[in-house]
Amino acid sequence: MPSLASPSSLRTLGALALLGLLAACATPEESALRYDTTRENTQTDARDHVMGERPRAASQIQLGFGSTDTPPAERAQAAGEQAVAAPIAPRPLAEPRSFLGTVPCPSGMTCEAARFVVTLAPSGEWRSRTQLLVGNQVRQTLTDQGCWDVIGDRPLRIALVQQNRESAMADMTFVNDNSLRVNMLNGAQPMLEHRLSRQADLDPIDELKDRPAIACA
Repeated sequence: MPSLASPSSLRTLGALALLGLLAACATPEESALRYDTTRENTQTDARDHVMGERPRAASQIQLGFGSTDTPPAERAQAAGEQAVAAPIAPRPLAEPRSFLGTVPCPSGMTCEAARFVVTLAPSGEWRSRTQLLVGNQVRQTLTDQGCWDVIGDRPLRIALVQQNRESAMADMTFVNDNSLRVNMLNGAQPMLEHRLSRQADLDPIDELKDRPAIACA
């Protein structure tokens, strides 16, 4: 005669059957999430790691004319004031750029030609280096600085005014963003067309690095 199961045994069997039924009804995704407890932590750790190690975009390179002995706090305050007050420069002048070319020898100088480079800063300042050439050899180097002024548009035209002088040292027209046509230089209009080409590397005219920056309106 078969023996009867005890009430406690029946309760245990019932609980096991219920657990089996719940496991059978669970979806694969729910089962994976129930047992794979490391999945969320791994994704979170990876995301946090990437966010922590992601290289930040480099700050836009600014051409700093003049001495850099000013304390950081004062430089930051001045930069903030300039950012508010400075007008938006035309596109070819919106970032520091250097232009280089061969131009006629300045009047009164002894040379066959001159190698001329000018660097324009968005702040309105410019710096130049003129190398007098004799037999393609540099015999003398002249440097200068001042403020550029927009004197025409369509095409964009600028004048390079020397510091503490009212007359312009140069008058140039942007043929495009990468080329400047020399209309007048050192008070003389070239007999032939001369152009300056934008350089891949910025030339800060280091000969003038110890001079104070010019406040160009």
